[in-house]
Amino acid sequence: MANLLKSPSETNILVVDDTPDNLRLLAKILESEGYIIRKSLNGKMALQAASRHPPDLILLDINMPEMNGYEVCQQLKASKTTDQIPIIFISALDQINDKLQAFELGGQDYITKPFQELEVLMRVRNQLLIKHQHQQLIEQNQRLEHEIKERLKAEADVRELSITDELTGLYNRRGFFWLANQQFKIAQRTQMFCCLLFVDLDGLKQINDSLGHEIGDRMIVDTAQILKQTFRDSDIVARLGGDEFVIFVPVWPRNTDEFYPRLQANIDRFNQEHNYSYQLSISVGVTQCALNENVSLEKLIDEADKLMYEHKRAKRLVDD
Repeated sequence: MANLLKSPSETNILVVDDTPDNLRLLAKILESEGYIIRKSLNGKMALQAASRHPPDLILLDINMPEMNGYEVCQQLKASKTTDQIPIIFISALDQINDKLQAFELGGQDYITKPFQELEVLMRVRNQLLIKHQHQQLIEQNQRLEHEIKERLKAEADVRELSITDELTGLYNRRGFFWLANQQFKIAQRTQMFCCLLFVDLDGLKQINDSLGHEIGDRMIVDTAQILKQTFRDSDIVARLGGDEFVIFVPVWPRNTDEFYPRLQANIDRFNQEHNYSYQLSISVGVTQCALNENVSLEKLIDEADKLMYEHKRAKRLVDD
């Protein structure tokens, strides 16, 4: 890992001690290395200073009146603004229990008075290095998480494109068989009623020949929108290709005869609301899933396709 440790002239250290001589001595030692030093004579001043402008490191005396270093440390670690600032305790106390309490409260290091200049500088450098390496690790993990999210999004976009019809935004043939086969197997296992509809646009070839393929494509898109509006989000609506659509309804407790009237009502409403140069018209075949038989999704589509052509022929006879 690269060392991105800030230079001393960019490093801000807060020194907290109620003894002015100690403050001056520590400041002199650290300023000789180029560090920016801020000084506080008591715990209250230290908390205010750290909160307003969080330093890179705090040197904190333990024995202070009103609020000792342990109490200051507790409050610093309780605030989101200051909880990540490393703290080096400084004290004349050299008992193991004093040091243990300092570490238990969140202190990173402990320097015993009287100060040794080289020791102070070494411990300060070590804590600054640890802090910056920790920050590097956090940033590296954030970049990694961002890259993973971007890659997952890109993979999802590719999958979406591979199963989506570009013109209508519906599922394409591949997407339909991938999703509908899963739902069909579930329906067979659970014996839930399901059905399949095959929908074909009427007169698309004549529209393409007389008004152009751009108008024909608009008819296809309009039909796709009506199908999406008519069926539920849980239903799988797809464009198989050209002017052919298929809908798999995984759970439908009502009679299959109800599908066509609902669709036709939505188409009639569309034709009334839009003064286009064409009138939408569809033919529909509906087949119920045979749950107790060894029937594939492809066979259901073939059956619904045949029923659709019967519907189309019946409409032509009426028109004739």
